[in-house]
Order: sequence, then C-alpha cells, then structure tokens
Amino acid sequence: MSRRREDALFSAHAILAALRSSIRILRWGMLVLMLIYLCSGITTVGPNQRGLVLRFGRALPKSAPPGLLLAFPAPIDEVVMLPAKSVQEVVLDAWTPNNDSWRDSLHPARDPYTITGDVNIIRARFSVRFQVADPIAYEFGSSERENLRNAICYQSACRVLASMSVDDVLTTRRDFIGQESMRLAQEELDRLGLGVQLLAFETREINPPAAVLQAFQGVISAKVEARTLVEPARSRHASVIPEANAEAYRIEQEAQSYAQGLIARAQGEVSAFLALLKEYRANPGTVHTRLYAEMIEKVLPKLRVSSVLPTDRGEVRILVSPQKADTIETSPSESQQQLLPTSTPSPQNIQPMEDHD
Repeated sequence: MSRRREDALFSAHAILAALRSSIRILRWGMLVLMLIYLCSGITTVGPNQRGLVLRFGRALPKSAPPGLLLAFPAPIDEVVMLPAKSVQEVVLDAWTPNNDSWRDSLHPARDPYTITGDVNIIRARFSVRFQVADPIAYEFGSSERENLRNAICYQSACRVLASMSVDDVLTTRRDFIGQESMRLAQEELDRLGLGVQLLAFETREINPPAAVLQAFQGVISAKVEARTLVEPARSRHASVIPEANAEAYRIEQEAQSYAQGLIARAQGEVSAFLALLKEYRANPGTVHTRLYAEMIEKVLPKLRVSSVLPTDRGEVRILVSPQKADTIETSPSESQQQLLPTSTPSPQNIQPMEDHD
C-alpha cells in the first residue's frame, strides 16, 4: 500500500515538474512572440518618401521624414509610404493622333484634336512636371488623383488655347501657352487641395492638320522674316533716340547756362553803371577824372610813349606810336607816330576818389 502511494506521489511530482517546464518555455515563447509583434511596427522610410502613420484608421497630423519610423504594429497603426520631393512627369498627348489617320482627312468624332479661339483645328502635346507638396492631401484628397490631375491640366490648356488665335498659337505666343496653363492648373489644384505643386508645363508639339500644314508653315515663315526685318530697325531706334535726347538735353543745358551767364553779366553791368551814374551825379568832376585815369592806365600799356608835350592852354598831349603786337593799323601816308590829345586839362593834385553810396 505504501509502495503504491510512493509511486503515485512520484508520478504527480513528475507531472508537476513537466508542467512547470512547459509553462516556463511557453512564457519565454510568448515573450519572444510579443517582441516580434512589437518590432513589426518598425519601418524604414526611403529618401524620396514620407511615412504616414494611420492610427486606428485616422492619419496623424505630421508625416515621418526619411529614416527609421517607429510605430505600433497592426491593427493599431498602419504605415503608408508617400512620394515626396521627387519630380514626376506626365505627358498629355490626348490631342495628338497615334497614327496617320487624319493625314488626308479628319474625323470629328474619332480623331483627337482641339480648337483655338478663332475656331481653327490644331493638335497638341504637353508634358507636365510636378512634385508632391503635401503628402497627406495627395494621399487622401481624391481616390482618382491621377485622372483628376490630368483632367485639370487639359482643362487649363483648353482654356488658354480657346482665348488665342491660331496665328498666335503657332508663332509668337507658344511660351505663353505653357505659362498660363500652369498658372490656371495650379490654382485649380490648390482649390481642390490635391497637394500637388506644378514645376513646369512645357509645350512639346502644336501643329495644324496635315492638309493645311504647308500653308501654315508659309505664314509662319513670312512672320519670322518680318520680325527679322523689324528687329534691326527697333534696335536702331532704341539706340539713336536716347543719344539724340541726350544731345538735345546737353545743348539745352548749355544754352540755359549761356543765357543765365549773359543775364548775370548784363545785370552786373547795369548795377555798375547805375552806381557810377549815382557817383557822377554827386561828383561829376571826380568821376570824370577817375574814368580818364582808368582809360589811360588801360591804353598806355598797349602803346609806346614817345614824349609828353604840355601846351599853353594847360592841356597835355602825348606823342605815342603803336607797339608791334598792337592791332592798331595806320595808313602808309600817316606817320608812325600819332598824337593823342587830351580833351580836358591835366588835373592838378588829383586825390584818390572815394566811393559814395
């Protein structure tokens, strides 16, 4: 009886030891599984991507930059990779035929085309380069974002072409088409909140139908030739007119300066004459003597004095002859010496004249 009890106890202890070992193994296994589950939320974001975390289906306000992204595992978090800062390009060729079906004729329902503002048929091909500016808006703004983006670009180009004549479209305003189409398309994309930033809207091809292509090319060649003839004339006009204006301004300034100088000199002479007249009215003899002395001082340096002859009447006569450098000319019949009479008696004890106001 005791032997049987001992065997039962031994079996029970063995079963308990086995259960303890199994529980320990199961515990470590669960821990490993939990670590693997938690590490499943670690994601690597590429250099041209942005990581968007959806927590219980709702996007977090900020996207993760390139690098290691730590998130909770599913079903708590879901990581969506979005393109960012990478330039993408799409070609808009819906208005260009893929074959030569309209080389001889154009089917209005089957063949692709667009029209200009003066109701002329043309075919066109554009290329659009863009990048994702707002990854969240780009991902959740629309389920058909590619088709919507292309439709907006086509609509913008159609509006621009419908406002222009075919001559402008094919010749002088080809660059304007891309610029204006890009502006209109960007306004519509921003209004709808698609998170797309357009970088370029290039015109690859714009041609009329093949049946009238040669006629249009002739018109284009004539306009190009006209521009080559007009541009040199405009360049000449742009260079000559400023020079003429500058020369006219210089002449006008010189004339004004000369006129101002003449007026100032005339006003100075008038002021001097009036002052002299005032002095003369006050002291006519003194002023007369001073003027006579100033004249003698001015004239004598230009003459060679031979002699000074007094007369019985008190007058002084100066016998002079011109110097070689003097401009005074005498006729051959006249003597080389000339007599310079004085019209007034030589003043005695002449005192210096004082200026009177």
